[in-house]
Amino acid sequence: MADPQVSFPAAEGVGIFVGIAAWDMLSVGQMDLLKALLIAAATTLVWYGARRWRTASRRKRH
Repeated sequence: MADPQVSFPAAEGVGIFVGIAAWDMLSVGQMDLLKALLIAAATTLVWYGARRWRTASRRKRH
């Protein structure tokens, strides 16, 4: 049986970026796009790593 591929969470990353940019706009009145981009990129990479780790740990158990 083929192993399932782990998808990259691009949609989640865009959602995090939009959420942080909107939060900045509503709370401060200006958007800090660089901060939103860095947080979204880091969170997306961590989320992708967690998915890969979880998939790898499931493969080892079976």
